[in-house]
Formats: sequence, C-alpha cells, structure tokens
Amino acid sequence: MKKFLAIFALALFASSAAVDASNYPPDYTYQTVRVVTRGPAVLATVNSGIMSKLVIGYKGNGLLGGRDRIQAVVRMTSVEYYSGYHKTIEKVIDLQREWHGTGYLTAGLSYYDFVPSGFAGTPQRVEVAFFSGPQWDSNYNANYGADIQEFFSSPAQLTNKHGGGPDIEVPCWDFIVDQMRK
Repeated sequence: MKKFLAIFALALFASSAAVDASNYPPDYTYQTVRVVTRGPAVLATVNSGIMSKLVIGYKGNGLLGGRDRIQAVVRMTSVEYYSGYHKTIEKVIDLQREWHGTGYLTAGLSYYDFVPSGFAGTPQRVEVAFFSGPQWDSNYNANYGADIQEFFSSPAQLTNKHGGGPDIEVPCWDFIVDQMRK
C-alpha cells in the first residue's frame, strides 16, 4: 500500500509539474464572453488565450421572429497594424433557431473568416443586417453594429474559469442565451 501511495504521489507531482512548465498563466484558457445588444441584434465575442470567436444572434421578438430561419449580412472592418489602412469584408451567414426558443444564433465564427488573407490587421467594427426572404431588419438601413472596444467595456461579461478548448464552452453559450432573453 505504501508503494502504491508513493507511486501515486510521484505521478501527481509529475503531472502538475508538466502543467506548470508551460509558462502560460493558469487563466490562459479561461473563456470570456462579452455581449453587446442593439435592439433585436445580439453580438458576442468569446476570447481566451487560444481562441477568438464571434457569435451573432437575433432575438425572437424582433421583426423577423417566428421564421424557420433567417440570414445575416455581417460586415467586419479591420485596421492594418502598420499603415492604419481599413478593409471591410462582408459575408452572408445563416442563423438557426436557438434551442431554448429565444431567437436565432450562429455557430462560433472565427475572426479570421472576416480578415482578408495576408492582411496584418485586427477587427475594429462589426455591423449586421438581417433578412428572411424579401423581409429585412437593418435598423432602418443603419445596420446593427458595435466597435470592438465596446465589447471590452460592456457590462454584460462572463469569464468561464474552467479550462476551455478551441470551441465555445457551454457556460458561455448559456450566458449568450440569457442575454437574448432580456
């Protein structure tokens, strides 16, 4: 029994030493979700040391609520690090019904899908307009949008203090869904 406990203690010590040897802070994989709400539009970023995702939502009580699915035109403007040059990428994204019935959500979208290839820059602004067939909800042609810095100052934030991977963890999804209920 003493031999088993000694081997177990050695294995436990070795595994904790291997984790500490990475030189990354313990909170490196904690995921932080930040939500900005604009009318029926819910824009969320989920970030950790190993991932950055964007989630687009549309509340079920919006103009397009009650449809089987809707689509969003997502426009992201990025700024190049060195020159300050702005580049805008626009994509059409499908939003599926959210499981709890609060509206519609995208999967986690990578920022890199919206930053041009070979462009050494960072996202600066996200704008969204929604449509289903011929019906549009685009905030009276002004789009629903937010600057990236608004996410960091948003009061709607949650840090999931359990190690996360490259995908959005369930507590972060739950927080986004809670924001859609408001």
